[in-house]
Amino acid sequence: MSLRVRDRLLIATSELMRRHGVAGTAVSEILTRSGVSRRSIYLNFPGGKLELVDEATRASGEELTKALDAVLATEDPLTEFTQMWSALLTETDFDAGCPIVAAALARSEAPQAADQAGNIFASWRDRIAHLLVDRGIEPAIAESLAVTILSAIEGAVVIAQAQRSTQPVDEVGVRLAELVRLHMRE
Repeated sequence: MSLRVRDRLLIATSELMRRHGVAGTAVSEILTRSGVSRRSIYLNFPGGKLELVDEATRASGEELTKALDAVLATEDPLTEFTQMWSALLTETDFDAGCPIVAAALARSEAPQAADQAGNIFASWRDRIAHLLVDRGIEPAIAESLAVTILSAIEGAVVIAQAQRSTQPVDEVGVRLAELVRLHMRE
C-alpha cells in the first residue's frame, strides 16, 4: 500500500531532521526525499516548513513513544533502550539522531516544534518515572531518576554521533542501571 502524500512529507521531514537538524532541513530536500511536488507541501501544510516541522515532531513523538512503551515493557528496559539506540546509530553510520532533540534545539527557527519536543520529553519522563515507581523506587526519586535517564541517554546519543562510536551509549546504559539498582527497595 502506498503512503499518502501527507505521510510521505512527514516521514521525509522527520528523517531529514534526524540527520541535519531543523535548520539543515531544506524544503527542496523534503521534496526530493518524499517524491512529491512543492504544491503538495502547501496543500497539506498551509503554514509551510514550520507547520511541517511541527507536525513531523508530533508524529515522530507518537512513533517514538510507542517504541519507548515497548522498551519499558521489557524485563531490562535500560539495556533494551541503549541497545536500540546503539543499533540505530550503527545502522545509519552515526548520521541519524533523535528528531525530538532536533526540534528541541530549533527554538529560534521553529518555536512550536521546540514546545512540542518539550511536551514529548515530559511524557517520556513520566513514563520512565512510572516504571521506576512500579519497580519499587520512591516517587520523588523516580521522577529525578527519570530525568537523569532521559537526559543521559539523549546526551549519550549526541556524543556517540560526534565520536562515531556506540561506546557513550553503552557506558551510559551500564551506569544508569547501577544507579537505578542503588535506589530500589529490597
